[in-house]
Amino acid sequence: MIKHLPEGLVPFEDCRFSRVPFAPLEGEKVFVDCRSEEGVPVFHGNLNDKVMKNVPCSGIAEHHYRFELGSFEFGDRVSYWIENCAESTRVFTFDVQQEKTYRKPLHIFKGEKDVVLDFGAFEVRYADMDGMLYQTANTAGFDKGKPCEKSELELHSDFKIEFSLNFISKLKRLSNTLMTVDSFTVREKADGTITSVSQRGMLNASYVWGTGERFDHVNQRQHGSNGRVVEKFTHQGDQTYLPIPFFMTEKGFGWSGGGSIPIQLDFSNEFTMTRAVNGQQLFDDCLYFGTTKQMLSAFIKKTGKPVLPPEWAFGTWISANGWNCDDEVDAQLEALKTYDYPADVMVLEAWSDEQTFYLWNDTTHWKNPKETIEKIRAAGLHLVLWQIPILKYEWDGEPGERLLADCQEAIDKKYCIMNEDGTPYRITENWFHNSLLLDFTNPEAVKWWFDKRKYLLDLGVEGFKTDGGEFLFDHTAKLKNGMIGLEAHNAYPGQYIGAYHDFLQENGVNGVVFSRADSTGAQMRPIHWAGDQISTWEEFRAQLTAGLTAGLSGVLFWGFDIAGFAGDLPEAELYLRATAMACFSPVMQWHAEPRSGQFYATHEDGFVNDRSPWNMAEKTECENILPASVRFAKIRRAMRPYLYREAQYCVQSGRPLMAHLCLDFPEDQTACTCNDAYMLGRKLLVAPILEKGQTTRTVYLPKGRWKHCFNQNVYDGGREMQLNVPLDEIVVLERLDG
Repeated sequence: MIKHLPEGLVPFEDCRFSRVPFAPLEGEKVFVDCRSEEGVPVFHGNLNDKVMKNVPCSGIAEHHYRFELGSFEFGDRVSYWIENCAESTRVFTFDVQQEKTYRKPLHIFKGEKDVVLDFGAFEVRYADMDGMLYQTANTAGFDKGKPCEKSELELHSDFKIEFSLNFISKLKRLSNTLMTVDSFTVREKADGTITSVSQRGMLNASYVWGTGERFDHVNQRQHGSNGRVVEKFTHQGDQTYLPIPFFMTEKGFGWSGGGSIPIQLDFSNEFTMTRAVNGQQLFDDCLYFGTTKQMLSAFIKKTGKPVLPPEWAFGTWISANGWNCDDEVDAQLEALKTYDYPADVMVLEAWSDEQTFYLWNDTTHWKNPKETIEKIRAAGLHLVLWQIPILKYEWDGEPGERLLADCQEAIDKKYCIMNEDGTPYRITENWFHNSLLLDFTNPEAVKWWFDKRKYLLDLGVEGFKTDGGEFLFDHTAKLKNGMIGLEAHNAYPGQYIGAYHDFLQENGVNGVVFSRADSTGAQMRPIHWAGDQISTWEEFRAQLTAGLTAGLSGVLFWGFDIAGFAGDLPEAELYLRATAMACFSPVMQWHAEPRSGQFYATHEDGFVNDRSPWNMAEKTECENILPASVRFAKIRRAMRPYLYREAQYCVQSGRPLMAHLCLDFPEDQTACTCNDAYMLGRKLLVAPILEKGQTTRTVYLPKGRWKHCFNQNVYDGGREMQLNVPLDEIVVLERLDG
C-alpha cells in the first residue's frame, strides 16, 4: 500500500503522508510525505512540464518517507505521483502562489442602501437589509452607485459602519469603534485566481459566544476555531464535531459566515478570519445587531427552520454498545421492571451485521427482529438504531456477497462520492478507512440506500443514531450536486443526517435522528449529542461547556453520555452528579462503548462496561446509585410535558432548550460570565456540581424570585448564594416572576 493526501487528515496531528505546505508560496520549501508498506517509494514529478530529477528521499518513521522538493517561483506548476513496487498514487498538481495584502480600497461607490469597495482584484459590497449587514466579496464585481471618498451606512440599534479611501471599514455604535477591517490578504495563482482570503482587524469585545459546539471554552475571546468538522476520540480540546461559523458579542453585534468551506477564526489579539475560495465569490457574510437572544434567533431564521422532535424524545434514553442480542435486550427490559425505572427510548448500536449495517445480525443474536421490536415497544420504549454512511471495506474477514454486490453497484452507478479522476473516493484513514461514502446529494443513490432500510420502519423503528460523517478528507473529491470535497467536508454530515430525517418524515414516522457531527443548519436536523468522552471529571466539565456553546451556536436540542461512555467505569460520585445534570438537560441518556472498546485492556474478558444504573451499582458497590438514578428518571418522566412545551417555544422563537444565562439576562454582567449554570427552558435555572468532593456550590441568581425545586425555599435574586447539594440532588431553581 502507498498513501499520500496533500491536504492531510485532521488539524490536530501530522498524518505523515501530506504535502507541507499544502498550498506553497513563492520561496517556501516544499516537502511531500507518503506512507509505503512495500519498500522505499519513488517520486516522479514535472516542473512546468519538465521532468524533475534527483528529488531526495528520507525516512521519517517506519513505512513513512519524505521527498524534499525545494522551493519554487511564483507561477510554477508542479505535478507528481509516487510509486513503490506494488502500486502508485494518482497524479497531484499544485501551483505556486503569492500573497497580496490590501489595506485600503482604490474606489468607494455609494448606493441607496449599499456601499461597494473596489480593491482592483476584487470588490466588497456592504448592504443593509432586514436589520442585518450583508458583506459579500467577489472577483466579478457588483452594480455600483456614485463614487465618493468616504461613506457610511446607518444600521440597526445606533450602529453604523464607516468607509474611507484611507482605511477599509469601522463598525461603530455611537462614538465607540467596535470592529474594524484593517486589511484583506489574498493568495492567488499566476492567472489571477484567488484561492484564499484572510480578513484582519480589531474586535472590541470581552465575550465571544458561539463558533459551534466547543469543549474548551464558552468564551472564545483569546481563542478561536479552525472551523472544521473533526472526529477526535475523547479529550476534544479545541477540536469539534460541530463547528458553526457564527459568533455573538456582549456589545450587541455578531457575525456569521456563508457557505460550507471551513472558516478559521482567531480572537486572540487582532481578529482574523481565513478561508479557502472556490470560484468567483470570496465570502458571503452577515452582521447581526441586538440582544444575544435576538441575534441568535435571527441567525437560526436565516439558516433554516428548526425541527421539533417528538414528545417522547424528551424522556430517558438507555443505550450500550454491548447490547447485541435478544438476551441483552431482555435483561435491560427486565431491569427496568425490577427497579421501577421509567425509560422512553432504547438505542441499539450493535443490532446489524458488521458489513451492510442494514441487515439484522444472524439468528444466533436475534431470533426474530419483528418480535424483538414488538417486545421493546410493548415495554413503552421507542427504538432508535445506529447507522453509518459508508459501504464498508472489509479488513477483518471475507466480505459477504451482499456487501460485494452493494459496493459494485454503488461504484458502477456512481452512488458513492467519486475522486477527481472518476475513481471512487475511499475513506483515507482511521475509522472505516478504505470504505466508500454514499453521495447523499444524488437522489437515485438516496432512494437506493433507503429502499434497503424501509423495512426497518415497517417493523416499528422510530429513529436513527446517525454516527460518523466526518470522513470526507480529499479536497478534490466530487459530489453529484457539483460540490468538491473542500466545500463538502463540513456539509456532508448535514447532507447525510438530513437524508435520514427526510426518510422518516416521508414515511410518516414522527421520529428522530440523533447525531454528533454537523455544521450550519443543525437546527433542521435534531437531535445532537456531544460524541465521545471518557469517564472523568475533566470530561464531564467539557460536556457542560459543549452544551452551552452548542446552544449559543443555534443547536436547539443537545445531550451527552452520562459520565462519559469510554474507559474505566466512572466513580459513583461522578456518575450521580452527571445523572443529575442529564436529568435537567435537553436529552437524558446513558451509553457505553463496545465491551472490546478502545480501553478494554484494563478489564478481564467478559467485563460488562454498561453505564446503566444497575450495572454501575453492582460494579461500584455504591448503595446510593440505584435509588438516586430511579428518582431522577422519575423526575425526568414528570418533566416531559414541561420540556415539550418549552421545545415548541424554542422552535418558534429560535432559542436553545439549554440556554446560557447571557440569552435571558444580557444586561447582567455576572450572568454573562457564568459558565457553570444554564436555563433549561424559560423557567428552570440549573447549576450542576462539577468537582469531585463538592457538596456545596456558589450559585448566582439573576434578579427576580427563585424557588428551589428540591427544598422549596424561595430566594431573592440579584446575588450569589452558597447552597448545599446532597449526592441525590442538584441545584434547580424555578423562576417565579419571569
